[in-house]
Amino acid sequence: MIIEEYESKSLIRTTRTSLFSWSELYLNPYQGCYHDCKYCDGKSEGYYMHEDFGNRIRVKKNAPQLLEQYLKKSGFFPINRKKTSTLIDHFPDLKESANTNLPGKSVIFIGGGVCDVYQPVEKEIKMTRKLLQIAYDYKFPVFFLTKNNLILRDLDLLKKINEDSFVCASFTITLADEEEQKIFEPRASSTQERFEAIEILRKEGIHSGVYFYPVLPFIGDTEENMRSIYKNAKDVGAEFIYCWGLTLKPGRNKNEFMNTLREHFPQLHGKYSKLYGNEDKYGNLDREQFKKLGLIWPEIQGYKLGYEHGLDYTAERYVPEGRIKSNLLLSSLLHRIAYLKSFFIKSSKYEVRQLNLAAKFLSTFSKDIAKIEEEERGKLELDKTIIPYIDEFLKKGKSSSLDELETKAYDSVCEYLNNRS
Repeated sequence: MIIEEYESKSLIRTTRTSLFSWSELYLNPYQGCYHDCKYCDGKSEGYYMHEDFGNRIRVKKNAPQLLEQYLKKSGFFPINRKKTSTLIDHFPDLKESANTNLPGKSVIFIGGGVCDVYQPVEKEIKMTRKLLQIAYDYKFPVFFLTKNNLILRDLDLLKKINEDSFVCASFTITLADEEEQKIFEPRASSTQERFEAIEILRKEGIHSGVYFYPVLPFIGDTEENMRSIYKNAKDVGAEFIYCWGLTLKPGRNKNEFMNTLREHFPQLHGKYSKLYGNEDKYGNLDREQFKKLGLIWPEIQGYKLGYEHGLDYTAERYVPEGRIKSNLLLSSLLHRIAYLKSFFIKSSKYEVRQLNLAAKFLSTFSKDIAKIEEEERGKLELDKTIIPYIDEFLKKGKSSSLDELETKAYDSVCEYLNNRS
């Protein structure tokens, strides 16, 4: 492993929330990942990573300074720090008022999706821990996605942040068979170690679950593998499982994966060549070949297993300090409904699009929709098909419509799977 430190010009990336991530601030102090997973989307040329992605780890040595600069510029104070370098140090009584007048916060995704922030280099560099300390100082909630149980080293800080605001610690877990897992994730923690980490985090009251993707066709989507992942997740107290398929973007991402298949699963190489032979720039598989090969979408099997095990299909939506609770909870509700109607219940593309547009609108709407009169709500830029979901939630504080749709989605996938058997 080659470690290369450098001064970065930027660190923070902002984006809108989705069912698969409720974070709005993304940051990663590392480029490259020593886990060297063979399906890693981060190796695709579109991310502009260096060639020796799995062995040369580039470290943004000024990442803590960049995060602190961003937070201070946004108007936040290091409330939990003994010395804040502000007037609060001289006038302690100002601390409480500064805390109540802060602008709205966001969940910080320390990781960004590619290049694991708890990869082996972190044991030596401790960059992620430094960023975590800053998040605690400024009382910001955090989200992690990792394949390494090294996250447990920072359990002390995670517990403190969780007491102050919120922590969601997620683990990518794709294969129950650890011999197969080591083929595709050679330097990551074992599947068992990741499940054990979830169990420890859950005992400490930290929200934790599984990202079961990519689900590898003919390998990870077998009934045996999927049932094992869901059962083990339930047994260790996981609260949710995201389930999604494999993408292979043309170029380095696809080539390395196909070479791994040729070496370890030669009998599947031809099938994958057909399945991903369309050379889709986003790495999506060929749907016609998917049907011909008799495959089942992993989302369908995953939803059924999750429903039966009482595992949610999305993480909890946390409302950060200074944000409008009604708006964000309604936004996540509409995202959920859109997901169910898009994948499991026959609905029009128009309706799904309107649900997602409404969810996006509410996530940034500056007024509390719960305090707006019903007549005025009808004048907002919301499609009329969305209004009943909003009205029901505001009147009851929950959504029986969502409960009904989740049951309907389960019945739908069961019917689909029974017809195939």
